[in-house]
Amino acid sequence: MTTKASLYTGSVHHPSEEVESFTVTEENPSFKDVKVREVKGRYTVSGRACVSNGSFYYSVEDGHSVVLSETLLKVNKEAPNWTEFSIILPEMEGRTGNLFLNLYERDKGDGKVIHSYTVALP
Repeated sequence: MTTKASLYTGSVHHPSEEVESFTVTEENPSFKDVKVREVKGRYTVSGRACVSNGSFYYSVEDGHSVVLSETLLKVNKEAPNWTEFSIILPEMEGRTGNLFLNLYERDKGDGKVIHSYTVALP
């Protein structure tokens, strides 16, 4: 979830005059410290997860289509504990344009995607 905010300076501007806009991203309850490394077309993703079933899902897309379909990853601990994870993505040579890694959980009840965390792959 993203919150839109406006920044106001304490200078001579009228208090209701918008000076600058920026976006404040809410902290994700399931993923943090996510880092991506790329070596010769292969990506390694690491970070910390706090997931309810001791597992989460990931997929890769290019903004238009799915490049790597949904994959389940089991981790060592369940919420409320944070645990480290590491993913080595398969080679994606020949892909042009931007790639995005989606990390997420699925709701136990209805299976909907929750706590989605998207990372642009370099």
